[in-house]
Amino acid sequence: MPVFVNNYEITDDQVHSEMKNHPAASLNEARGEAARALIIRKLLLDEAVEREIISKDELEELDNEKEENVIETLLEDVIQLPDADEIVCRRYYEMHQSRFKDHKTGDVLPFNMVREHIRVFIEDKSHQAAFTAYMDSLMDKAKIVGI
Repeated sequence: MPVFVNNYEITDDQVHSEMKNHPAASLNEARGEAARALIIRKLLLDEAVEREIISKDELEELDNEKEENVIETLLEDVIQLPDADEIVCRRYYEMHQSRFKDHKTGDVLPFNMVREHIRVFIEDKSHQAAFTAYMDSLMDKAKIVGI
């Protein structure tokens, strides 16, 4: 069964082709994940056109790699996150010291040894949360049928 996103059809063939990128416990789960990925891609590309990052005509001529670049440009534009600074990282360290123990000695590792790990973790989590919120807002505006 095809999926429609704002009257744009995502065909069964497109979903089946995408399924190879979404291994799952069942065929239905893989199909659902593939359809969701294609829906997200379509919503992001439509948003890139709306924000005039690319024209609709130019978009139709792009290959997958260039589409990815357009999506990356859009996300860099809309998802602005502050860096996890020293204060934020230290606060996280103080609140979660049990996560930073040496497995051999049981001692808590010093902050300077784990700071970069904490910074990357906090920034990744923040980015994931912002992306999810952004996608939720796009999905709320969209008319999606067939999933």
